[in-house]
Amino acid sequence: MANPSSKSIDWSPQNWPRLFFQFFTSFKLATVVLVFMTLVTLLGTLGQVDHGLHAAKAKYFHSWFFDDKIFGIPVLLPGGLLLMILLFVNMTLGAIVKVRKRWKGFGMLISHIGMLMLLAGGFVTWAFSTDGYMALYGGMSSNRVESYREWQLEIMPLSKEGVAEKAWIYPSEYLETMRSDEQRVIHAETLPFDVVINGYAPNATPIPTSAPMAAGVTGKEIDGFKLSPQKPSKEAEQNLPGCFIEIRPRDGGAPIEAILWAGSYRFDPREKPMPFTFTIGDQLYGALLVKKSWTVPFTVKLDQFIFERHPGVSMARNYESRVTRFEEGEPDKSLEIKMNEPMRHAGYTFFQESFGPSGAQPGDDMFSQFAVANNPADQWPLYSLIVTSAGLLIHFLIMLVNFTTRARKRFANPAST
Repeated sequence: MANPSSKSIDWSPQNWPRLFFQFFTSFKLATVVLVFMTLVTLLGTLGQVDHGLHAAKAKYFHSWFFDDKIFGIPVLLPGGLLLMILLFVNMTLGAIVKVRKRWKGFGMLISHIGMLMLLAGGFVTWAFSTDGYMALYGGMSSNRVESYREWQLEIMPLSKEGVAEKAWIYPSEYLETMRSDEQRVIHAETLPFDVVINGYAPNATPIPTSAPMAAGVTGKEIDGFKLSPQKPSKEAEQNLPGCFIEIRPRDGGAPIEAILWAGSYRFDPREKPMPFTFTIGDQLYGALLVKKSWTVPFTVKLDQFIFERHPGVSMARNYESRVTRFEEGEPDKSLEIKMNEPMRHAGYTFFQESFGPSGAQPGDDMFSQFAVANNPADQWPLYSLIVTSAGLLIHFLIMLVNFTTRARKRFANPAST
């Protein structure tokens, strides 16, 4: 016999909105989400050892779901992105919409808004922020930022002097989805030939066919070399991708094959990358893998790079850059960028990141490298901390006033206690 005191759940369609609201506002959901967030944080921290920081963030914290092994058992777990969204919805509906509005809870309401700002800032950073670097020798100026990890295929017409004109670009987001055994035929309207990419490896190295290790490498041999895919580096910035390309003229000419490798890319800001060159008709072209780049709305010139070493050793004690910022319609501005004092302007932040070239000796000419970030939510964690702290302070003051008021009443009327 059924217990008459038990409540049955009405699963009729007209009751679904109420059930969904109860589910997303429940304290049980918040508890489960926080437990999973703790587990994902632990796995993500340990995963950095095997996968590196960038890959670990993408797998554990920027995903909806991910698969991993716990005590040797494969499991499918919710990713950080899904958990953050669930927590945001739960706090918005449960702690702000559903909660009964009372003056005593005003401080906690403000604190919850501050925590929601922090979660929203994390989503904005994931969805809209960009990061890259700019390297300059003294006297050099630039408004172009290069990506640390994203590579793209560029094919550009060259003048007789070898100067590149506007390039045709195959974007990094397309290249990164290719397998090492995949072929893609690309019909470019602006080029008189088709581009065929025969496999793309995120990390690779060309090997001479005369080397013993070349025997175990599959793939085409071009000009005495094979392209050997390598295990991706733990530090994604160190990966050097490679691919086979084939140029197929549409006029029926003989196809042209080449191996493109990012190792031919020059990392010194004074040197230009060397493309693979070929001729179609009377036009000279260049093809190469280069880092994705974009421009900022102002120009930075490095006036002086200051580098100080610890006495008797090569370790850096301090390094900073004195720069001039040029912007159309604005006066030139001289600035200093130090390790803990970035330059913030027009939504971009320039951090003093590193220097080069590696192995430079005292007296050698050195370049300064800036990390350049464009994050719309850059200051949101600070604002969130201020709002949350203000809410907790207000809550503490309300509780203090309430406590002292009750204590005064008990002291004034002891018979009532």
